Amino acid sequence: LLQETMAVFSAVKNKKNRKLREGIEELANKCGNSEEDAGVQFIDVNLLVTSLGKLNITVEEKELAKINKMADKNKKISKETFVEYGKHSKAIKEYLEKVEREGHTNRRHSMPDTGKVDKATAAFQAIDKDKSGFVDREEFLKFTSNLPKEKQEKLLKNLDKDGDGRIDLEEFKTMFQKK
Repeated sequence: LLQETMAVFSAVKNKKNRKLREGIEELANKCGNSEEDAGVQFIDVNLLVTSLGKLNITVEEKELAKINKMADKNKKISKETFVEYGKHSKAIKEYLEKVEREGHTNRRHSMPDTGKVDKATAAFQAIDKDKSGFVDREEFLKFTSNLPKEKQEKLLKNLDKDGDGRIDLEEFKTMFQKK
């Protein structure tokens, strides 16, 4: 069961990283230019700083120095370099959080803004794509697609205590309570 719990946490982390990358790429596209050299898209540093400023995000001197060091003489950064940089950037993460909170993007919230949510609830909400309050078979199998089929079936059967073919939050939490 511990291995299965770790697989769920791994899947949640992978989803979070994918969402972070998508947000960074969305910002890169917004701050990119149409000039492509040999298929490489570039990010305009001035446009980036302006976009951050519009949401009252100040880029600290240290971070700005890093950005300028990555940029070429025309104040451009390759999209690939920017995406890697953005994963560790305080300003970029702050931008993505603000955009998500203020609804400037078409991505949906995976967690409510009210109060703290425990890890089990956060994982459940990430899996429950249709926000029905249940993780159905299809959602569960898609989310655990990195596991072998037999492990997916065994875990689904173990979690679905009432046998209704779907997992509610309380059933899901049992996986996190057992040691």
